[in-house]
Amino acid sequence: MALPKQSTTAVIQKIKGVFARYGIPDEVVSDNGPQFSSAEFKEFAKQFDFKHCTSSPHHPQGNGHVERAVQTAKKIMRQDDPLMALMCYRSTPCSSTGYSPAELLMGRKIRTTLPVLEKSLLPKWPNRAMVRNKDSCEKIKHAYFFNRRHGARALPVLQPGDAVFSKLDHEKSWSLPATVQRESTTPRSIIITTSQGTELRRNRRHLQSAPIQRPTSSTPEDIGAAQTCSSTSVDDTVPVNQSVAAPATPAPSQTVTRSGRVCKPVHRMDL
Repeated sequence: MALPKQSTTAVIQKIKGVFARYGIPDEVVSDNGPQFSSAEFKEFAKQFDFKHCTSSPHHPQGNGHVERAVQTAKKIMRQDDPLMALMCYRSTPCSSTGYSPAELLMGRKIRTTLPVLEKSLLPKWPNRAMVRNKDSCEKIKHAYFFNRRHGARALPVLQPGDAVFSKLDHEKSWSLPATVQRESTTPRSIIITTSQGTELRRNRRHLQSAPIQRPTSSTPEDIGAAQTCSSTSVDDTVPVNQSVAAPATPAPSQTVTRSGRVCKPVHRMDL
């Protein structure tokens, strides 16, 4: 599917073509590109009655399924015959589900250049519950090994009103403290308000809790204790007119280096 222009109108026309062939889905997931965050696309989602969910801003991992599909599409386009490679991809069973994309979409295997029995091409829908259960187990297993390899840990939960610092991946320093407003409707996204009053949506990994600065208050007891300490320190000081012992100077026969070390004469054996 060619997309000569990346405007909102061109993207909507291509999506309408997909909907005309496969039907309107319940939910559409995308990134936060200008084509998907415009008022025209919101009206399109309202007109076709589907839920539009966007990933966290500046966090491509939140839309990892699409990012991986783009990588697969690039590999297919590098082949000598991209259409043959696309047919092989659609007819190859996936390890996470056990079925090929064609079986999950059309309920039957497609005929390829590989010789197969005719009865294996008959329509046979896979068990939907088993496919979803196996796919969920594979995702949990992959997440476990990924977190163990990279030392991932769960970040503390931020509450509304907490002070946080914000920093994106391409930024070098943390921004001024912002205030947490609420959790967003999208997963792992939090709405914050900056010191200038701007409302932003950030992923949890881009936020860091700011240290709480407690104001110091002076009580009468603290003032009395401070005065007592100051009077004690004055009594313990040495008067100015008190004679101070002068440092001992080395004997004239000794040689002193520039750093102040006394040179001792070498004692040699008289044989």
